[in-house]
Amino acid sequence: MKLLLLIVTTVLLPIFAEAQFDPNWAYIDKSTADSLKRSLLTEKNDTVLMATNRSIGFYYQETKLDSALYYHKKQIELSKKLGLKMWLADAYSQAGYLLYFKGNILGGYDYFKQAEALAKDEKNEKSNWHYWVFSNSKSLREARLSILAMNYNGLGILLQNMGELEKGKEAMEEMRRLGEIMANGKILSTYYGNTTRQLSIDSAIQYSKKAIQYSDAANYKINRGNDLNALSRQFLRKNKIDSALHYAYLSAAAGEEQKSLRALTATYATLAFIQATINKNPDSALYYSRKIFSIAETTQTANDFRSAYFALAKVFALKKNADSALLYEQLYSNLSDSLNNDQIKQLTEFQKSAFAAQLELKKVNDEKTAYQNKITLYGILGALAAVCIVALILFRNNRQKQKSNKDLESTLSNLKSTQSQLIQSEKMASLGELTAGIAHEIQNPLNFVNNFSEVSNELIDEMNTELDKGDINEAKAIAEDVKQNLEKINHHGKRADAIVKGMLQHSRSSSGVKEPTDINALCDEYLRLSYHGLRAKDKSFNATMKTDFDNSIGNINIIPQDIGRVVLNLLTNAFYVVDEKMKTGVQNYEPTVSISTKKVGDKVEIKVTDNGNGIPQNVLEKIFQPFFTTKPTGQGTGLGLSLGYDIITKGHGGELSVETVEKEGSTFTISLPI
Repeated sequence: MKLLLLIVTTVLLPIFAEAQFDPNWAYIDKSTADSLKRSLLTEKNDTVLMATNRSIGFYYQETKLDSALYYHKKQIELSKKLGLKMWLADAYSQAGYLLYFKGNILGGYDYFKQAEALAKDEKNEKSNWHYWVFSNSKSLREARLSILAMNYNGLGILLQNMGELEKGKEAMEEMRRLGEIMANGKILSTYYGNTTRQLSIDSAIQYSKKAIQYSDAANYKINRGNDLNALSRQFLRKNKIDSALHYAYLSAAAGEEQKSLRALTATYATLAFIQATINKNPDSALYYSRKIFSIAETTQTANDFRSAYFALAKVFALKKNADSALLYEQLYSNLSDSLNNDQIKQLTEFQKSAFAAQLELKKVNDEKTAYQNKITLYGILGALAAVCIVALILFRNNRQKQKSNKDLESTLSNLKSTQSQLIQSEKMASLGELTAGIAHEIQNPLNFVNNFSEVSNELIDEMNTELDKGDINEAKAIAEDVKQNLEKINHHGKRADAIVKGMLQHSRSSSGVKEPTDINALCDEYLRLSYHGLRAKDKSFNATMKTDFDNSIGNINIIPQDIGRVVLNLLTNAFYVVDEKMKTGVQNYEPTVSISTKKVGDKVEIKVTDNGNGIPQNVLEKIFQPFFTTKPTGQGTGLGLSLGYDIITKGHGGELSVETVEKEGSTFTISLPI
């Protein structure tokens, strides 16, 4: 029961970030919103237009995300024109929240960071029109800090959901610190309500109660529905059903009072689950499930539809309506797959963006270092000139030679350091290629673990029922089924563990020590990971994969991290060239990449073959040179084949060669001594 409740709290009842500011600070009803929209057609004053767009944007935040985003972008445009920096920070923060909620992670992150930069600058407090609308602030400083604190709320939740747990926690703690400085109950209520998911059950209950206490003291009701629903979920995890129902009903009442559709979606999901799974009341469960679906039709939000499909599938299964249950289960599964794939793509793009930012920072630092070195070089040259004059006068040639030798040693040391940095950059680039493939590969065993866990939980309930009846034989049969499920869970858990260990092995620095390695398993693993990595970035990409492994090879002594990087680079290049050829529209073309191993005398050959366009002869002589690449700017470092050549020839005493026919394809061959 506890395991099933844990699954439900993570799948059925997702909590999303609340709006960055309380809509009641600029709340309008439908008739007022319609009137304001009409006034936009005739109003000439830009400051009034800016405030009007902000109010209409808040009005649509619960129902029409696209419309809300449109009006807040208008607020951005006008606040830029007017030079009102605090209004601009507020507009960026609101637009960032909406982009995040729509699934545009990078866009939301960019807006949050722009809002942070503006709100952190004290100079932007000056001469801001009607600053009191921001949290009913009593001063320009309090208005700026209120915007900054609530922006940290959105930024923190975004970072945590993208796996940046420490950075997300830092943002949330900064929000709490600012709330305490201003003694702002609205900010503190939002902080305690949005930090429960990383806590134990008892701590989460205490945080939810604190959120409610702060909201009561500040007469801040917008988050009450979510806070009460969070309490309901925690008591559900403790198996205290009466308390869970009590807070769920209070949450529903609060959500309806505040017209908070997102809070109502989560609350109705809680009530539907309790009625369907615990109370076995299909009619009540169906009632709440249809309410979720009605909200989804209003918001047109994918996550709301997913919650509705999940609840309806469970209800119809309980009512033994197999057709309807299967229909909604399929709708839920298809939508979940789409959202999961989008999440993987967003995560990959987020990591690539972060890595690009690191490269840009490195470039700036390198330019700064180069400038300093240039100045230093001029100084050294001047000093050397003076020394030479002194040397001619004093005949101290020997002393000057020793000093020159020391300078050469320092330069050599700097060159080695630069080489190490370039190698690390290439390793990070290859790790980025693996990320999406790893996410796809690990999803399958995790799905098996979750499914067999849920089935085992239900079997335990059935076994307890049979034991109560005194039917020992049936109970034993069910126990045997549970045992088989646990064995499957263990098998797929080890599979996920192996995938993660493989990624960690790829990411860590090479020890330089050779060890017995199954070369066939290594090649097969990197073939699938490189393919799925490209599929995650471009869903339209497809290619045929072929393998031909010599099972007589067994284990050979290699440095697995280094050989894995070379194989990954060759496979990624192969998939890239067949995809480029496919995009040219060649008739009846089937993109194909194959990898094979073969024992030839005292050597093992690994061949990576593609049927792309081949390599032109004028390029063939340059492909193993450092920094040479045929890919567009930004898509290749030009180090992959160069470093791979060094790993094979210098690190393993082998050979790396290529055979190519223009318009037909290429074959790269790695030859390693056994």
